[in-house]
Amino acid sequence: MAGLPTVNRGSGGIPSGPQRGRSRPMVSVGVFRGRARLPIYLLMLPGALIYLVLGIVPSVATAVISLTNYTGVPGIPANFVGIQNYVQAFSIDWPGVAGSIVDTLVFGIAVTVVQNVLALLLAEMLRRRMPGVAFFRALIFLPAVLGVTVVGLIWALIFNPSGGPAANLLHVFHATSAFFGSNTWALPLVIFVQVWSSLGFTVLVYLSGMNAIPGEMYEAAQLDGGSSWNVFRFVTFPMIAPSMTVDVLLAAVGSLNVYNLIYVLTDGLYHTNTLGMFMFNSAFQGSGDLGFGATLSMILFLITLLVALPLQKYLRKREARVL
Repeated sequence: MAGLPTVNRGSGGIPSGPQRGRSRPMVSVGVFRGRARLPIYLLMLPGALIYLVLGIVPSVATAVISLTNYTGVPGIPANFVGIQNYVQAFSIDWPGVAGSIVDTLVFGIAVTVVQNVLALLLAEMLRRRMPGVAFFRALIFLPAVLGVTVVGLIWALIFNPSGGPAANLLHVFHATSAFFGSNTWALPLVIFVQVWSSLGFTVLVYLSGMNAIPGEMYEAAQLDGGSSWNVFRFVTFPMIAPSMTVDVLLAAVGSLNVYNLIYVLTDGLYHTNTLGMFMFNSAFQGSGDLGFGATLSMILFLITLLVALPLQKYLRKREARVL
């Protein structure tokens, strides 16, 4: 019919927008000029100040401290040492830094992939109307409201090798394990706990994206005889591209910077010494070298930036391609 938006067949039947030639509402470009902008700036001011104090200032301070030998001990002055901490990180301490980078990348990739795959499967099941679906949604989201220390202590007790439920279960099969004290199992178990604690929020974002898909698209796919897999593949999966961008970026950036959960579970031992954990130990434990800890923080920031920016670019291009 004339006047209806055209349909792009390659994008799953999503309206591509108004046809050319249709009249569009005129928006005055001078509404928020001069003094009319003042209320907007005043409303933005509190958030900008909070971001400046809690975001920009600490970031700049970290970069400055990385160029000093600051220890944080009262009475000991901080001297400017230039790039000496960076030279130390890439020379004397390079074996430890390189090992931490490897642990960080393994942990980040594993958490991002496993968390998003599981969240997609769970969201696809939970979007359907079935008995008890509200209970299961709440159950899956429950770990997201627990603190990191609580999560760590819960799983440390479950995997306690001296009488924990997991150890008792292994005894039934005449087997034993040190769990978080094992070079083989510590890293996989920490990955599992991280995924478990963050899965609820990831599922929630995917569910929000799925609920925004028009029901007519599912009805059309079912009328065409599409199987459940084909409906998910050609309708659900492309249409939740924005939700996937959010979830993948949050999981990737969050997992690369994790240290608190690892601190509670393993203290960075047994191949779990990620760069965040190495930074924490260098700055606040042992020698308490805040200057070198800040240097490791800057290295972690650069790694996160090198991962996040290309990933964001790819995901944005995917959104434009599939929608």
